[in-house]
Amino acid sequence: MWLDAAVVAGYLLLLAWIGLTGGKKVRRAADFGAGGGYGTAVLFASLSASYIGGGYSAGNAAAAFEGGIGTALALCGFGVSMVLTGRFLAPGVARFDGCATVGDILARQYGEAAGVAGGLCAFLCCAGVVGAQVETMGIVCRQLFGLPETAGVLIGCGVVMLYAAGGGVQAVIRADLIQFAMLAVGMPLLLVLALRQAGGLAAVVRDTPPSFWDPYAGRHPLAFWCLFVSMACGEALAPPYTQRLLSGRSAAVTARATRLSGWFAFPFFAVTALLGITARSLQVCRDGRDALPALVMEVLPAGARGLLMAAMVSVALSAADGFLNSAAVSLVGDVLTPLRRTPAPDRTVLRQMRLVTLLTGLLAAATALLLPDVLGILAFSYAFWAPLLLVPLAAALRGTRADGRCFFAAAAAGLAGMTAWNLLLYARTGVDGTVPGLLCNLAMFVCCARRRAKIDRKPAA
Repeated sequence: MWLDAAVVAGYLLLLAWIGLTGGKKVRRAADFGAGGGYGTAVLFASLSASYIGGGYSAGNAAAAFEGGIGTALALCGFGVSMVLTGRFLAPGVARFDGCATVGDILARQYGEAAGVAGGLCAFLCCAGVVGAQVETMGIVCRQLFGLPETAGVLIGCGVVMLYAAGGGVQAVIRADLIQFAMLAVGMPLLLVLALRQAGGLAAVVRDTPPSFWDPYAGRHPLAFWCLFVSMACGEALAPPYTQRLLSGRSAAVTARATRLSGWFAFPFFAVTALLGITARSLQVCRDGRDALPALVMEVLPAGARGLLMAAMVSVALSAADGFLNSAAVSLVGDVLTPLRRTPAPDRTVLRQMRLVTLLTGLLAAATALLLPDVLGILAFSYAFWAPLLLVPLAAALRGTRADGRCFFAAAAAGLAGMTAWNLLLYARTGVDGTVPGLLCNLAMFVCCARRRAKIDRKPAA
């Protein structure tokens, strides 16, 4: 066991070293939140590592362990949205040269007030997502090393804060490349070894109740498809993904990397769901949250186990770092800086970004300890994104003509629709208000944009 722990400790030290060395290159606030000139392979790996986090890996395996493949199929909505984003939206980044964040795009398209509001929503969304990822770190450390879950949350959050605060987005992308390699190899390898121990895929199928292979598995079809749409839209164009889109060598490179990342999601979700079902077949644990780390302990010998342990650690860290960086850049760059009466020195802004990174990490740790539900935290975080910002941001990338009044009217409609649904209909339907709020936002934005277009076409008197 000491050898396994040494491998994981070495991996964490490597990530810390990336942050410390990367920090030497971060001399300006712009260096902290923006990178440029990345090619297809780097963007593909970084995008993929950013969304492969606790919810889409350990959370997916836990859901499959408890109820079957329904959640994994719903998660495929995210892969669909990434492919469509690469096809229809990513080329639009060419119109926003010089922008580095969601707030930058919204401010240029709809005015400074929209940029501030968008930056605040982006911060709240990102902080919640980080909380979900460090919760996964707590589960991993408890199962793999016997540590209290609180200790695991603090260790994981501490490592992420160190290299994200030290090296900014460039350190995050360098860490993403390592984490993607660990996950892309480690998760399929774990599945192969687990299936071998279980007697093969056919044996796992025989041990699994038929209802586990039903996409609905007791859900109302409406609830399933709303979850599918929620997963498709919940993280679409989320702040760290938009940052990557703005960091490509060209719009064509960005679009290609985004499509590849979307296609990668489908086999990855299938692998993690099968890991959860195989863990159930092998009876390695009673709680679905423990499925992935319990499999690592069950199917691997000491020594080799350390590499898969490091891959499990990567599950938690790979999404947390990008969202943590985006949270800090959104709050300082998109909210605090425009609200100042006099511009602050660049070094002051950089210090504030690093401080907000640390404070957000602590807030995420507190969230993980108080709300131990990975998918629940993710759903809460999505409420600050899709129903409020997704439609105006997508419209900006598509080149749709609209103004600040369209932006705020749509955001207000999305917030009202989501809130009303959750208060009045959630208990009856079991469907979260994210999708209804998104539809309200879309309807209001379309109405306002058409009205604006009619005014523009009206000849002057």
